[in-house]
Amino acid sequence: MLKTENLSVGYGNYVVIKDINLEINKGEILCIIGPNGAGKSTLLKTIASYLKPLSGVVYLNGKIVHNLKPKDLAKEMAVVLTERVNPGNLTGFDIIAIGRYPYTDIFGRLSKRDKEIIYESAKLVNATHLLEKNFFEMSDGEKQKIMIARALAQEPKILILDEPTTFLDANHKIEITLLLRKLATEKKLAIIVTLHDIELALRIADKMVLIKDNKIMAYGYPENIMKRETVNKLYDLKRANYSEIIGYFELKSNPKKDLKIFVICGGGSGANVLRYLVKNGYNVVVGVLHKNDADYFIAETMNLKIIEEDAYNPITDENFDKAVNEIKTCDIVVCTNFPIGEINKKNLELIEISKKLGKKIIFYDGDISVFKNVLK
Repeated sequence: MLKTENLSVGYGNYVVIKDINLEINKGEILCIIGPNGAGKSTLLKTIASYLKPLSGVVYLNGKIVHNLKPKDLAKEMAVVLTERVNPGNLTGFDIIAIGRYPYTDIFGRLSKRDKEIIYESAKLVNATHLLEKNFFEMSDGEKQKIMIARALAQEPKILILDEPTTFLDANHKIEITLLLRKLATEKKLAIIVTLHDIELALRIADKMVLIKDNKIMAYGYPENIMKRETVNKLYDLKRANYSEIIGYFELKSNPKKDLKIFVICGGGSGANVLRYLVKNGYNVVVGVLHKNDADYFIAETMNLKIIEEDAYNPITDENFDKAVNEIKTCDIVVCTNFPIGEINKKNLELIEISKKLGKKIIFYDGDISVFKNVLK
C-alpha cells in the first residue's frame, strides 16, 4: 500500500536519515522508535509530504505521494502531529468537521453524510460526549481523541501519528494505543506511528523501525528485532538492560552498600523485592531459581548473581549447597511468599538453614515497607 524506496530525508543539504526502505499494508501498524533527535518526526513529515525527500520516493498505491494534489492526498492519508493547537472557541464537533474539507464544496458546507461521518468518527474514539465541548476546555487525552477523530473524518486509508501519547497520563496512553490497534484491525487502516513507550509499542506494532545515527538500525517484526543487544545499543544504555522476555528495561545491579542480601523467591513473587533492593544499591544474590522462572528473567536482566537450576528439574544438591554457601556470607535473608512445588521445595530448607545460622530473615508478603526499619 505504502512503501519507500531508497528514501533520504532531512533539511536542505543535511541528511537526517538515508536509505530508507519500508513497506506497510492495510491493517498493519508500523511503529518507529529511537532516541530523541534521531529523525523520527522528519521521516513522518516526509512520508506525509510535509517535507520533500532529499532523494528516493514514497509510493502510495503505486503513485508518488509528493506528486499528488493536497486534496487528493487528504482523501488517502491523514496526519496527527504533536504540535499543540489553539483553535479558539471551536468545539469538538468543529474540529472533527475540519477533516471533511476534502469532500465539502467551496463554501465548506456540511452535508447530512458529512455530519454522519463526524459523529461516527467521534464514536470510534469514544468521544461523542465531547462534540459540544470547547476544545480549550478539554484534557490532553480528550484533545488527542478529537484530533484522531478529525483525522478519521477524512476517511483515510493511511493514518500517520507523531507521538500521540505525549502529554498523556498512563490511562490515556493505554487507551490511545489500544484505539490504534482497534482501527488497524477493524477499519483496516494502515497506521504509521512514532512512540516513546517501547512497552506499548511492542503490544500493538506489526512492524517496527529502529532509527539511530542517521540510518535504519533495524526493521521488521518486533518479535524478531527487539533483542537486548539491539535495544541497549539503540539507546546507549549503560545502567539498564532491555529484556525481550519482559518487554521492557530493568536497572543493572550497581551495589553501593556493604549489606549483602540473599533473596529466596520464585514465580514472580520476588519482582518488587529485587527492584527495590537494586534501585537502593544493595548487594543482592538470588536463588535457587529455575531458568524459566519469572524472577529469573528479572534477576538476569539486572545482572544479579543467581544460583540457578535448569527448567523443570528438581533443585540439585550441588546448587542447594551453592545457595547455602552464599547465605553464610550474607547479612540478611529475604523470603517471599513463593509458590512451592516438587521441583523447588528445597528452597524451604534454605529458610531453616538461615535460622540455624542466626541470619536475620525478612518475610516479604507484598508490603515493601517491611524493609524500612531493617535495611540501613
